[in-house]
Amino acid sequence: MSIRFLAGRSLTGRSLTGALSAAALFVAADLALDVGPARADAAAQCTASLGLDGKLHSGADAVKVADACLSAAGSGHVQALYLAGLVLEQGLGRPKDAVKAEDLYRKAANKGHVQAQLAMGRLAEGRGKNDIALGWYSRAALKNHRPGQDALLRLRVADPHAMWDAAEFAIAIDDSLGRESDLVKSGSGIIIGEGVVLTNEHVVSGCRQMAVSPGLPARVLASDAAKDLAVIKTTIPLGDPAAIAEGNELGQDVDLHTGGFPGTGYEEPDFAMTQGHLADRKISDKDAKDFWLLTNQVHPGNSGGPLLDASGLVVGVVSAELPVTGIVKKDAPKNARNGMAIRAEVVRGFLDRHGVSYTKAAKGSLADSAVTAADMKNHAAAVTVLVECFAK
Repeated sequence: MSIRFLAGRSLTGRSLTGALSAAALFVAADLALDVGPARADAAAQCTASLGLDGKLHSGADAVKVADACLSAAGSGHVQALYLAGLVLEQGLGRPKDAVKAEDLYRKAANKGHVQAQLAMGRLAEGRGKNDIALGWYSRAALKNHRPGQDALLRLRVADPHAMWDAAEFAIAIDDSLGRESDLVKSGSGIIIGEGVVLTNEHVVSGCRQMAVSPGLPARVLASDAAKDLAVIKTTIPLGDPAAIAEGNELGQDVDLHTGGFPGTGYEEPDFAMTQGHLADRKISDKDAKDFWLLTNQVHPGNSGGPLLDASGLVVGVVSAELPVTGIVKKDAPKNARNGMAIRAEVVRGFLDRHGVSYTKAAKGSLADSAVTAADMKNHAAAVTVLVECFAK
């Protein structure tokens, strides 16, 4: 069978996005503040009088607390930087100053202060800068900060189109996985467990490090090059897992949907859902045991994403783009970019052999409702993630 894999997009030499440029502005400012070896009196007064939720402790004087927090922030005390941001954002003992408040939050966030990172995400989201918000939420989530994890999950599903820029922003503020130039390919994946993602083996092969976007480190749990399947895991909860079909057959008239993060030509990956059905094309008996041929349109980057039936059940894993010659009929439309997917029974066998837990079902979570196109897109976005590969 002649196929074209869909993960490998060379990302070398591509231009930086607006999100990455914006990220540079965040990390360039004031990273050399001197914290000092001992807590100053001002820092002690600040942290003892003002809570991380921005509430003054009983009996505290707002003006004195504001003076103490701003003084300690000036010497670079990390928590005082965050608390001083709260002082100016809320107008505690000082007039409100949103610009200075954000500057203080940014300094604390760049030093790893988790509440400041969450505050930066909140401010960015309020301006509609969801890519930047996702980047900050991911940093907070990595510190096992539940509010950060919840915010990341909520916004990841609400705005999957922000994910690529969010990935670049996360790299800019934390290059522990690799620099922007080290990111060499990307693909898609399906959430099948707590932080567990099913994808194609060719998406993760040759990776020095991997990430589930935006910037959540992941490791390989299992892989099979012959079946082109792999499972990776991150420590961060990603949301409710998708159920995998327990049956082995699909009707020719069943509506099928793909979810993934394809990119076309020089266009950066973006979340996309397609609709189609099984293709009426020639395929060998051997290949028919492993693959579904689709009318769904797919592009590089779709690899590893789900093939869903109308109930939202995973009936396959998108793996490649079909050519219009060879195994397909001669009258197939030219440049159709039709796809193929690994059948659910092959996926189940792979997961069972490697002892990976997953949920299987006869119907998906959308089976008992009147499903709209928006419902299906939201479901696909909820169970699909962007997978990034950093070169050796």
